Amino acid sequence: MRKFATVEMKEVKGSMQTFEKLYVDTICFIDEFEKEIKDNPQYSSEYKKILSYMNFIANGQMLPETKFKVLKGGKGDIKRFEFKSKNLRIYAIANPGGKLVIMGGFKKNQKRDINKLNAIAKDYINYIKNQAI
Repeated sequence: MRKFATVEMKEVKGSMQTFEKLYVDTICFIDEFEKEIKDNPQYSSEYKKILSYMNFIANGQMLPETKFKVLKGGKGDIKRFEFKSKNLRIYAIANPGGKLVIMGGFKKNQKRDINKLNAIAKDYINYIKNQAI
């Protein structure tokens, strides 16, 4: 069984919501994604833009669906979110008091990444439920 942990995201500060990132068996997919794109100036710039979108949401501001949206479909009652730039996507789920950032990906891999998001989110919710027992 996978083990999960969460850590507050230092890059996102808000008065209305907290943002945390998820570790799965000591691996943080959003950190891995950030390492993957850091040497590409365009992607690095887009990632910083997405972090600014997260700060807007964390402070109770609204964004258009072209930048942030609730994902439809999926199974269960896990509310899933997508932060968007031209080429990048950051995926999160609802978490008490804010959002839990699961992973990042590229627009071209969106379907595959959403399937991965759904699987990780389901495992995480089951893990949390089992911890409560």
